[in-house]
Amino acid sequence: MNLVDPNWYQVTMLFPLRDNEGERFSDEVWRWWRRKITSLQRAFMDEGAVNGWWQGKHDGQYRKIVVNVKGKEKVDQLRIFLQEAIKMFRQKAMYLEYHLVWFEEVR
Repeated sequence: MNLVDPNWYQVTMLFPLRDNEGERFSDEVWRWWRRKITSLQRAFMDEGAVNGWWQGKHDGQYRKIVVNVKGKEKVDQLRIFLQEAIKMFRQKAMYLEYHLVWFEEVR
């Protein structure tokens, strides 16, 4: 393994727990979400609910998902997933962060 250069991307995505009117999303939305994300990625970390702030005020709670993927193509697939999620979660935009990391499965 080459430990000099980062070899994977770490991707962070946030999914709102409530819509813009404060209502919870339906079970149907979350079933779609689970089917879609597990079809794209078999392993990810669901870090649970986090609070979001925007322009100095509490903006809501979000489900924080972190995943490590090998290759920019997988990042692009997750971006497309978020573009679909924008419609399902009735948002104007959604959070996507990614950066190169060193990743290793220690055995």
